[in-house]
Amino acid sequence: MSQKLLLSIPSAPTLDARATAGLVRRWRHVSDPRNLAVVYDELRAAGPLVPTPWRALLVTGYDDCRQVLAERNWRTLSASWRDRHRPGWRDSPSTAGLCETPLQQDPPEHTARRRPLAAALTPRVVADLAASVVEPLADEYVSDFAARVRREGSADIVGAVCRPLPTAVLAGLLGLPAAVDQAWLTAESLAMVRVEELASPPSVVRRADQAAEAQLACYERILADRRRRPTGDLLSRWAADDPEGARYLLLTLFSAGVPTTAALLAGLAQALATLPGLAARIGREPDFADRLVDEMLRWDPPGRVVTRVAGADTELGGRPLPGGQIVHALIGAAHRDPELFADPHTFDPDRPPQRLLAYGSGLHYCLGALLARAQATAFMRGFARELPGARLAAPPVRQPGPSMADITRLPIAL
Repeated sequence: MSQKLLLSIPSAPTLDARATAGLVRRWRHVSDPRNLAVVYDELRAAGPLVPTPWRALLVTGYDDCRQVLAERNWRTLSASWRDRHRPGWRDSPSTAGLCETPLQQDPPEHTARRRPLAAALTPRVVADLAASVVEPLADEYVSDFAARVRREGSADIVGAVCRPLPTAVLAGLLGLPAAVDQAWLTAESLAMVRVEELASPPSVVRRADQAAEAQLACYERILADRRRRPTGDLLSRWAADDPEGARYLLLTLFSAGVPTTAALLAGLAQALATLPGLAARIGREPDFADRLVDEMLRWDPPGRVVTRVAGADTELGGRPLPGGQIVHALIGAAHRDPELFADPHTFDPDRPPQRLLAYGSGLHYCLGALLARAQATAFMRGFARELPGARLAAPPVRQPGPSMADITRLPIAL
């Protein structure tokens, strides 16, 4: 018997143009995936391309979102684009820092900056890392958390496991010095990525800017020490090959890898504590953990929105678009597209496998996808073993905004 989370989603009426702006405002303020399901249906009813007050288009269908992610004509909001269209943008250290990472670059800069990351995250490297670093760390963090729950009655798994574990794994991959405060690095990585949320308030941008400056200064000190005293680890190689670029490789790994993997782990923890029987199946069925990861990535992808700009005149959603048109590909909505996913608002780990967009497509496919999945699998196995009968001690607390899935607090009891 499959474990399913059934939602009652009313049929969405077709919206006229006057109602669209209000729907977009609603979308920008919803974060819970259950409530987003309603909004996604209403956006889809409004059309495949929904206009926004800031003249961008929301892309809701799976095929159209995949086209935006995969085709090279769709470009990032890179430094060169911002120089032409966003005067003064370089005054934001967090935005400027992100534009030095492959996340906000196009070829040839993207290709050159991505190459060292690709070499560091090959399937063989990740498989070795899973056995030597990921699984022992996941076991340690989950075991310590379970002991704390038994001792205190309940505890927040996000702060204790979901967020610190990805930082610890990346530290092991890189050979990060033990003197680096990993709790600080986790907090700064999470703060910086908030600048990517649509319409971030000034206070969030200021905090992101402070986090970017602090991280880059920390990375420069680490790399300078590795240049003086190389140890043969990945940090030493990056410091020797490209001292300046290495800072942004680190920024890429932590600012992209920590928040997204933490969000995935928190979503899985919520599912395991909400749906009886999932944990038992992890132990009984060898491939069930992988299917559960897939369904969580479909149900609530860590990055729900990807922004691109048309590099030339094109067509999308059956409509001609001019070069320069900005679109927001709604990955969360694409993963609820009823033309591809039967019962899209049902959480069903037993659904047939589909090609998901949670880690992107084409040139920008996430190099850390295998590492994130390894952490998710190890985490769930530890959870199933150490926390039998786990339940939610309180409802999850979520960061507001539609762009990123971010459970900030998830109390667990036994």
